[in-house]
Amino acid sequence: MLTLKKGSALRVRYLIKFTKGAELKFLAHLDLMRTIQRVVRRTGLSAAYSKGFNPHMALSIAQPLPVGVYSLGDYLDVELMEEVEEERLIKLLNENSLPGIIFKSAVKVPEGEGKKIPQGMALLDAARYTLKLRYKGEEIVSELSTLMDKSELITEKKSKKGTKEVDIKPMIKDIKYWIKDDYLVINALLSCGSRENLSPELLAGYLKEKLPSADKEAFTEICREEMYALRENKLVNLITYVS
Repeated sequence: MLTLKKGSALRVRYLIKFTKGAELKFLAHLDLMRTIQRVVRRTGLSAAYSKGFNPHMALSIAQPLPVGVYSLGDYLDVELMEEVEEERLIKLLNENSLPGIIFKSAVKVPEGEGKKIPQGMALLDAARYTLKLRYKGEEIVSELSTLMDKSELITEKKSKKGTKEVDIKPMIKDIKYWIKDDYLVINALLSCGSRENLSPELLAGYLKEKLPSADKEAFTEICREEMYALRENKLVNLITYVS
């Protein structure tokens, strides 16, 4: 049962897993936010809004996707002014969504006594990606194997404070790779979130630069597969972490 302070309004937070399909990979983050906000409004559910001169829906996406990247496992937090059974919430969202955005599961975020569970963006520790790089030579697998055997992988990383050299190897938690059709397919678990972050685009750019057989001009297909938080020294997806 939800316990409210005297005089407070009911606000219930849900963590929701959703997809941004390949057909929407060039949809910018703000456009995706507006689209999901419209979906929520079309459900008829009462969303919570911020206060002030320009109130906005209490909705946030855990980690914005860069333009050109799609996802099978993204997460958002949304606050409602009513409590809804999780399965019904997902049903309503999908009935009012558009192709490419599929809402997969939801969990009500526990509130009350004890430590408050942060929003999804603050929980993140890692994310798994699949990258598809075009190549020009069959040696590319051995080239990548040799590269990954190095003790350091130094590249330049840009931030709001400027550009600096970083070693990205500690941020690659796991990596597998193989050839399929005309692509070098890379499945990698990377650091993700506010504490430490390695973007898949930075990794792809680094690999294109360092692998002689990589097609440096070709577009790199990138898909985010899942997002994780660390709980009891084990990475679990965000729904499992909150449940």
